Amino acid sequence: MNKNNQSLKYLLLLGLIAVLGIGVFIFYKNKSTQTPANGNLQKIKVAQFADVFLYMPLYIAKDKGFFEKQGLDVEIVSTGGDDKTYAAVIGGDAQFGIADPTFVAIARTKGQGGQVIASIVNGVPFWGVAKRQDIPEIKDPKMLKDYSVATFPSPSTAYILQEDMFKKGGLKPNIKQAAFGTLLTQLESGQVDIALELEPNVSTAIKQGARIVYAMPEVYGDFSLTGVSVSDNMIQKNPEQVQKFVNAIEMALVFARESTDEAIEIAAKRFPTLDKEIVAQALRRMIETNTLPRTTVISPDAWDKACNLRINSGELNTSIEEARKTLNNSFSQKSIEEVKK
Repeated sequence: MNKNNQSLKYLLLLGLIAVLGIGVFIFYKNKSTQTPANGNLQKIKVAQFADVFLYMPLYIAKDKGFFEKQGLDVEIVSTGGDDKTYAAVIGGDAQFGIADPTFVAIARTKGQGGQVIASIVNGVPFWGVAKRQDIPEIKDPKMLKDYSVATFPSPSTAYILQEDMFKKGGLKPNIKQAAFGTLLTQLESGQVDIALELEPNVSTAIKQGARIVYAMPEVYGDFSLTGVSVSDNMIQKNPEQVQKFVNAIEMALVFARESTDEAIEIAAKRFPTLDKEIVAQALRRMIETNTLPRTTVISPDAWDKACNLRINSGELNTSIEEARKTLNNSFSQKSIEEVKK
């Protein structure tokens, strides 16, 4: 009888050990899937023009650890230009590019291929700021008649949009092209009447006594200004890696809206030379105007507006129907469901 009891106890102990072993295995398996150890992360490189505040979804995804949760070890490198960024993607020096998405459409007309798979900046994030008190709120393009405007150099989107605004008012464009980071200096010195700026420079200008006289996000609505680009080869050979990258960006967009205060902290650390109050105002303005996208999905309307602008300027020599083939929303649409899980 004692032997039977001992055998029963022995079997029960073995069974308990087996159950615990399976439980531990499942736990660590799930944990490794959600947050891989550093040694298991896939190394990828992302090319960008420079550290630009508007690219905040990318920085939140990295600094908050969303890329790591997707199993990616992301290195961000700056190229100094949108054309150089996409050249890095096509040349294989970077797996992903953060840039004006119309450059990809232009590249496709030259046989280079490539696709745009997610939104980083949705809308036209430019605001006309002025210091002179006699300059009124510009409600009609015709009201620009007596004023000069500083923008980034042609063929930047800022220059083309400002040129288009003058033309819509039946005016000869009075635009002074200036290098990135120098527009407010020209405004302060009186070399121009208005500076067409983006965040965080808009909030900086306001703190220095300027005011917004017109807002392009209100005029254009959804507009694909900056996107994530990849080569055709990347999509064919590493679709899972592409999906993970887009998932992380989607997580960052959700986080920016649901945890804005924490997102501001991340932005302040990423741009330490900026006053934290300016950082907060800039990020909140981007969220309120939806220039910081609600989702990685690029709407057909936003895409068409961006491409038509380049078609009308003569830089994109193709039809809008052909340009639409550059946009691939399959990864971003799937990322919405992936993030919900």
